[in-house]
Amino acid sequence: MTVRAVALAWALALPVAMLAADSFGARIGKRQLWGSIAYNTKTGSYGYAVDRKTKRDAETDAFGQCGSNCDLIRTFRDACAAVAAKPTRTSSDTGASREIAQMKALKKCGSDCAVKVWACTSEK
Repeated sequence: MTVRAVALAWALALPVAMLAADSFGARIGKRQLWGSIAYNTKTGSYGYAVDRKTKRDAETDAFGQCGSNCDLIRTFRDACAAVAAKPTRTSSDTGASREIAQMKALKKCGSDCAVKVWACTSEK
């Protein structure tokens, strides 16, 4: 193979490689953002984190805000989450919007429950 043939092969291969990289990025989609809610079912204290790069970061930040003895965590990605509670029961759920997450959490919790905390990532 001549130098000219090799240069031509590289010139043709480079755009194909760039297209492949772009299509791989499109399959992955937008960046993924994590959120998390930590909740203490005894005291009602809570912490939340949104728009974190990793699940671990979101959980760590939520627990850090909530303080010690938080016993419930709801972690979510590119969505919203809500915690609903009454003195004898606590539940949580996620949804595509704040309203959906709250409705699902309240439905799981039952009558006399109220939404205690909600959070949404900016990518949803």
